Amino acid sequence: MLENLTLTQLRDALRQRPMLSHGDDFFITDIKFRPGQERHLAFPCRFEGVICLYCVSGHFDLQVGLETYDVTKDCFAVGLPEDILSFSRKDRDAHAKITLMALSEKMLREMEFDRLGALYAFRCRMVKVDTRTMILIHNFQNIFRSVTGDRHADLTRSLGYLLRSMNIELTHIWDRIADRDTLSRQGKNPLTGRFIALLSRYHAEHRDLDFYAERLGLTPKYLSAAVKADSGRTAPEWISEYVLMEARYYLRYTTLSVKEIAWRLHFANQMDFYRYFQRHSGQTPSAYREQ
Repeated sequence: MLENLTLTQLRDALRQRPMLSHGDDFFITDIKFRPGQERHLAFPCRFEGVICLYCVSGHFDLQVGLETYDVTKDCFAVGLPEDILSFSRKDRDAHAKITLMALSEKMLREMEFDRLGALYAFRCRMVKVDTRTMILIHNFQNIFRSVTGDRHADLTRSLGYLLRSMNIELTHIWDRIADRDTLSRQGKNPLTGRFIALLSRYHAEHRDLDFYAERLGLTPKYLSAAVKADSGRTAPEWISEYVLMEARYYLRYTTLSVKEIAWRLHFANQMDFYRYFQRHSGQTPSAYREQ
């Protein structure tokens, strides 16, 4: 079972030849689904870079962390580093097509990608785009095709500049569309968004509310109350849900022992993890895995 995919592993898992690419750092491919065809990325996985998905036709389920998105024609979705995601068709008897772009961790550094800023900007991982945005996406794709076709010495730098520009444009698009649509469970208060952004990145290492409150310059009590007023659940409840999401992923989709999972989630020992999982989920890790 692949857990953290590199760009090369992602490309191999898709079993598609990219229509344009740059080494092991960047590619764009069209994925065409025929009736009865095996699903792509149906198992939860992580990709070390960024994935962008544009739905040309068809109907899909995209799960990113705790969120499940209903993907249809003209939906644009983003998977960020640290995301646990899976992508599968709802109707396997119909034709479908998506365009997928992937950027490696190295390319993210080249384009000076702001990970924490992206977690907040793309806190809602999918939007349904309008005609203007579709044209913008296709225009960038044509530029990428032109640039990658000219194999000059500074190609990586050129792509970095172009991708940085595209990221700026997509951030503005997300702000505009996400404000219009109700697309996430995370509420409308920017504070909740910043908290969830931090939580998405640090939940495996930090389960203490004080850590997040300090990062946000707030008291733990104020942060928890504000998040609950906006999202319907307290900050500690959000923390435990993210930790359980990670733990369930390891229990269900890997052969790691409970001890190894406890180590990966930074618990002091196996018993601490055992008690935490049982207290917040109502069952033991072993019982969940057997189930």
